[in-house]
Amino acid sequence: MEQVFTEAVDRLNRERRRLQALAQTATASGAFDPDGHAAMGRALSYVVMGGVLERLMRDLPRALATDIAALKLPRSKLPLGLVAALEASAFRRCGDDSVHSLLARAAVLQGALLHQNDVRMVEDFSDALRLADGSTVGQKNFEALWVILNLPGEWRNAPNDVFLLKEIKEKRNDIAHWEDDPVNVGRSKRPSALIGMVEQVVSLLDHVLLNLCYWFEERLST
Repeated sequence: MEQVFTEAVDRLNRERRRLQALAQTATASGAFDPDGHAAMGRALSYVVMGGVLERLMRDLPRALATDIAALKLPRSKLPLGLVAALEASAFRRCGDDSVHSLLARAAVLQGALLHQNDVRMVEDFSDALRLADGSTVGQKNFEALWVILNLPGEWRNAPNDVFLLKEIKEKRNDIAHWEDDPVNVGRSKRPSALIGMVEQVVSLLDHVLLNLCYWFEERLST
């Protein structure tokens, strides 16, 4: 699991170095860029940050599933949120008012009541867990991780992490779908401000990884 976060942070640190070089070049030249080449370079940072977060959310379920299965835990050690994700097919059968759906709902509730005594071993469940749904990653993806694993505290590392993810998501989509000229997006942000955003994303990922490590330690100790 740590490898997934290491790769994400490495990519973000590379982006930070690129922005630092961009800032130094702009300071050295001191010339206005009428065609917005430098601004386009700054706008790219939103694409990089958004892409890194999407890759993380795509890779994390398999990494979690692999590490949890390796612990050979009984299902009773899993939080109900994660069990609900594993039982996606059972929940899909509950979707209407038919007798079959009524029976499916009863089975789901019965399974929840008996969860503490479920001694079945956890197997690879990566195909049943989706943290990336094709849309740009934002607050909901981190909230889902916290709910599914019943992690303590908040997913946020800093009070403005909500606004950080919102800005990355909106600006990345604006650039990708040409809702706004990338030159305008790049000119709206100084390299130093973008570097600060990259560093804030790194701190957020460090916070998430730390909570996941504590989650694993708790299951190993009980």
